[in-house]
Amino acid sequence: MRAPWFLILITTPIIHSASSFGQFTTTKSRLHSPFHQIKEIAIDAKRNNFSTAARILFSDLRGGGNENEGNSECVGSAAPEKDSNKGNESWGISLSLFITYLTVMAAKCALPSTLAILSSTNSGLIHQSTKLSRDDVISRLLALSTLSIAAGKIFLGPVIDSLGGIKSLQITLLALVMCLGSIGIAQTCPTLSSLALYIIIVDFGFSSCWAACVKTIREYTEEKRWSKEIGRLAMAARLGNAISFAFFAWLLQWVSSRTPANVVISGVDTSWRWVYRASGTIQLIPLAMLTHFGRKGRDDLAIQKEVKSNKAEQTTTRSSPMVSLSILRRQARKPEFWLHLLSRTITMVLVSFLLFIPTFMTQCYEMSTASAARVGSVFALGCLASVSTLAAKTYPSSDSARMQSQSSFQSNNDQSLTPIYKRKACFMAMFLALSTGCLSAQMLFLNSIIDLSSTLGSMLMFLWGFSLAIPFYLPSSVFSLKRGGKEGAATIADAFDVSGFGLLAVFNGFVARVIGVKGDLNSMLLHRKQAWIPVFSLMLGGSIVAMLSLFSAVWLEGKHDFKSTN
Repeated sequence: MRAPWFLILITTPIIHSASSFGQFTTTKSRLHSPFHQIKEIAIDAKRNNFSTAARILFSDLRGGGNENEGNSECVGSAAPEKDSNKGNESWGISLSLFITYLTVMAAKCALPSTLAILSSTNSGLIHQSTKLSRDDVISRLLALSTLSIAAGKIFLGPVIDSLGGIKSLQITLLALVMCLGSIGIAQTCPTLSSLALYIIIVDFGFSSCWAACVKTIREYTEEKRWSKEIGRLAMAARLGNAISFAFFAWLLQWVSSRTPANVVISGVDTSWRWVYRASGTIQLIPLAMLTHFGRKGRDDLAIQKEVKSNKAEQTTTRSSPMVSLSILRRQARKPEFWLHLLSRTITMVLVSFLLFIPTFMTQCYEMSTASAARVGSVFALGCLASVSTLAAKTYPSSDSARMQSQSSFQSNNDQSLTPIYKRKACFMAMFLALSTGCLSAQMLFLNSIIDLSSTLGSMLMFLWGFSLAIPFYLPSSVFSLKRGGKEGAATIADAFDVSGFGLLAVFNGFVARVIGVKGDLNSMLLHRKQAWIPVFSLMLGGSIVAMLSLFSAVWLEGKHDFKSTN
């Protein structure tokens, strides 16, 4: 054990110095020095308490800081040990939510990864309908899956608030394991109709995942970490998409290369079933993690209720659906609710344009299919870059924002605190102004006013993704956590998404019709570019509306909260 602990002792000052750069500081408190952390690690190592030593080492990397700050002189006492348990439990819940959303979003990519095979006659699925063609069945499947998500957003929010976030996620993951596993078995999914039924159930369960994760954050995480936790969920979503598309493409190729010769001769391609088998199997990982850390979290929260009365809010008392709906009705009377809903709805449409980016780049920039597909990854990379670096800095929660204000003005006690909501509102407006600029450049290109190369077009897609991720994920989710509370966070989060998925279904249908009429590759480049002008005109107008509505929503929400705390 000497070598690992020697490495820990050497790297602790480096990690501490790097992670402390740019961090917020609190007033009238002395931060632990790197050498004091070494002392704590050495004490815990001698007591064989390796988990606590590792937590101290990596706490700054997690963004949680040192929970034992201010109690360094009593490292071995009972109070720091309880704080240590709380930190370990919070870390476990955070990691579990990250893995959960990553695997769920990866499974969501199973259908688009196999859609081309499912539409063909050699998929091995029996087509029983005499009135509908195979393409018609697939088209209705896609429409019904979107409606299934919208239905889940309508009905499952109060249920999640009643059951709790972790239990809701456990039920959803079990349903995904069973349904995706059944699709991967020929005996349980022999027809297109059975496939459609399983996909509808999967999407209905998928609709609950974001709200359930938000609910879990509300139950187990302190307010000052909400922005970071939501940012991690956004990172998990984008990583899940990127990793799954690459992995499923490799899996299909690997299975096809090992298909027996007699099956190849028959023309039946069942390699797609392995994608669903893998998608169902990986859900067992977050299911086990949620079960383990969720049980520990409930035990720790029960102990904290007896020790500290101010932790009573984090207990596992459940609300009823009627209470959740009453909270939703109360918030719906306030203008900031509808402004958040409007911006969330529009940004959902803009972010979901990712599905059409390869087609757009192929038709208007004359890129190859493979290169155009990589531009979709560039857009996702832009989203990932913003939420991984700027989420907590541009949209901090109220506690950390208040701490920053106190630190900034501690030398001037007679000067009032600067409201942080003004800076948050300006940051959101700046992000969506960048989105508006990217769309304006694309509009100038489509109208042949300027000429853009495929490289510049790809850079615009990166900047566009960079500008959309934080306005889409953070403001409405933090609003749900703060205004919904423990009883209504999931209900409000789902209410924001209902109109978004409804508008998204209409927008996707509009884009499909526009592309189908004028966007085929046999037409002239000028005609193909003109076919996309109505689409980008709508998105440009939506980006402007979202910028104004989100700025107003954050401003009104922050002004109300600032007045209530002063």
